[in-house]
Amino acid sequence: MAAVLASAPPQPLPKIPHPVPVPGRLPARIRRSRDGPHHRRRTLHSAPAEWPLEQRIQESLTILDLMEAQFISLDPELLAALLKSCADARTLRLGRVVHDKATQARLQSHPLVANNLVLLYGRCGQLGLARRLFDEMTARNVVSWTTIISVYHHAGFPHDALDLYRSMLMDGGVRPNAFTFTIALNCCASVEDLDLGVRIHEEIVKDGCDDDEFIIVALIDMYSKCGRVSDAREVFDRVTNPSVEACTAMIEGYNGNGEVKKAMDVMRRMFRTGLSSEAASKLGFASMIRSCAMELALRQGQEIHARIIKFGHRPGSKALSTLADLYERSDRMIAAKHVFDCLVVKNLDLWARMVSGFARNKQYLNAFKLYAEMVAQDARLNPQIMSLAIKACIGMSGLEEGKQVHGILIKVSHLVDESVISSLAELYRSCGEYETAQKLLKHN
Repeated sequence: MAAVLASAPPQPLPKIPHPVPVPGRLPARIRRSRDGPHHRRRTLHSAPAEWPLEQRIQESLTILDLMEAQFISLDPELLAALLKSCADARTLRLGRVVHDKATQARLQSHPLVANNLVLLYGRCGQLGLARRLFDEMTARNVVSWTTIISVYHHAGFPHDALDLYRSMLMDGGVRPNAFTFTIALNCCASVEDLDLGVRIHEEIVKDGCDDDEFIIVALIDMYSKCGRVSDAREVFDRVTNPSVEACTAMIEGYNGNGEVKKAMDVMRRMFRTGLSSEAASKLGFASMIRSCAMELALRQGQEIHARIIKFGHRPGSKALSTLADLYERSDRMIAAKHVFDCLVVKNLDLWARMVSGFARNKQYLNAFKLYAEMVAQDARLNPQIMSLAIKACIGMSGLEEGKQVHGILIKVSHLVDESVISSLAELYRSCGEYETAQKLLKHN
C-alpha cells in the first residue's frame, strides 16, 4: 500500500514570491521582518541536496540561529518544513531543537507547526507525547486528525487508530479527506473490520473520492484481506486504466485468497498494456513471482524474470527468494543458484530447499558445496540441513565428506535427530563400513 502524507505540504511564504523548497532546505531568499532594524532582503544559500537529510537539517538549524541573532522572525511554514524533515529522518534530537525554537517564537500552537510536532514525535516512537500534543490542540483540522490516526496505524495500533477515526466523525466539525479515508481503510484491512470498511467506502462514494488512486488501492487491499476478493475485483474493474499499484494489490489479493490463476490473469493484463520503465520500477514483482511459484508456472516466472532484467530493475530479497524457490521447485537448478547467489541475506528455509533441490536432481557435489558454503558463512544449521548434506555424501559416495559432517554432529549435539542418525548409518553402509553403521544405530 502506497504511503499517505500525514501532514499538509509546505505552502509559499506569505511575504516571499518563491515557495518554500523541499523539506530540510531553506528558501533562496528570506525577507527580514519589519520588526528588525533593516527592511532589505538577504540571500541565504540552501544546504546542498546531495548532503544526507540529517546534515541538511543541522545546516538549516545553524542558519535559523543566524536569523534569530539578526532579529529575523521565523515563519510557521519554515518550522513545519523542518519538523517534517526531522520526522522523515527519525531524528528526535534535532526535532526537539526545532520544537524549542517554535516555542520561543510562540508558534508551537500554529496548526502547521502543531500538526508536524505530532508527526515528529509519533514517528520517533514518542506516541504518548504525540497524543498529548494532539489533545492539547485548541483547534484541530483534517490534517491534525489524519496525522494522529496515521501515527497510531504505523505504530501498530490499528484499533486505536480506528477509535480516533470514529472520534473525528463524532466531533462533527471535520470531514475526512482522501488521505484520512486511505489510512482508515488500511486499518480496517489490518484488523479485518469489513463492516466499518464498507461504511467508509459508502462515505467515499458520497464525497466523490472513489477515483483517487490511493483509495482504489486501499479498497482493493481492504476487501481482499477481509475475504471479499470479488468486491475487490469490482473496485478494480471500475478503473479504466488501473495503476501499477492497483494491479499489484489485486494480484496480492488473489494470492492471499488462494485464487492464483486469477492473479496471473491480472499479471498478463498488465504486461499486455505495455509498461514504461518508470511504471516497471513500481511493479510488485514479488507478488507476481509468488503467483507463479504457487502454480509452478515456470514459463510465466521466466517471463517476469526477463522483464526484471529488461527494465533494469533491482528486485528485493523477497522477490529474489521467491524466484529462486520457483526455479528450484521446477528443477532448474542452474537458474536457481544464479538467483540465489544474488541474495545478500539468505534465509535458512531457502538454503535447505537449494541443497534439497541439488540432491533431488542428483547434483550431489553441488548440494554438498552449498552445505559447505553454509558452514563457511556460519549460517545457522539444523537437523534437516545435516540430513540433506549426508544424503549428498551418499549420492557421491563421499565417505570423507560424510565423516566431516559426522564430526560437526559430535560437537553440536542439538543437530542430531533420528533422521540424521538414519542417514549417517546409510552413508556408512553404502561405503562398506557396516560395523560403524551398526554402532550408530545401537547407541541411538
